[in-house]
Amino acid sequence: MEKRRGCSVCWLLLTVVVVLAGVAVYRLFMGAHTQVGTDGRAEIALTTADRDIVLAEMRALLGAVQGVTTALTQDDLKLVAQQARSVGLAAMGQVPPSLMQALPLEFKTMGRGMHAAFDQISLDAEQVGDREHALQQLGEVLGTCVACHATYRLTASKDGG
Repeated sequence: MEKRRGCSVCWLLLTVVVVLAGVAVYRLFMGAHTQVGTDGRAEIALTTADRDIVLAEMRALLGAVQGVTTALTQDDLKLVAQQARSVGLAAMGQVPPSLMQALPLEFKTMGRGMHAAFDQISLDAEQVGDREHALQQLGEVLGTCVACHATYRLTASKDGG
């Protein structure tokens, strides 16, 4: 009887650990909930440091859009590939846990999709070599930019960070 009781305690502890781990993973990957701002967009509250990271990434993406556009006007698909690859999935780097928790899942999904789209532009520029195709892909990327900016707004978190 004592052996069964000890086993029950182990199962209870294991269940508690699994539930807590599940909650932690959920919070990390699912992210925060947003509130609707006065302009109708979802507000993402970030610390100053996390906001700086997101804005720097957006500037890098915009710089790549400019670089790809310029390369397309010169019909230089090798440069298109180089510019697009510079902001592909490999450029995502390490995201601080605080930022992962603060961003809603849809925002993270959209961001990852942007980086993957730039990788695809790079790959297709090298393998397909079709300027019009690259221009169409760039238009789709810009559509994602517009959708994101129409949906979300970054705000300062209440902790003032």
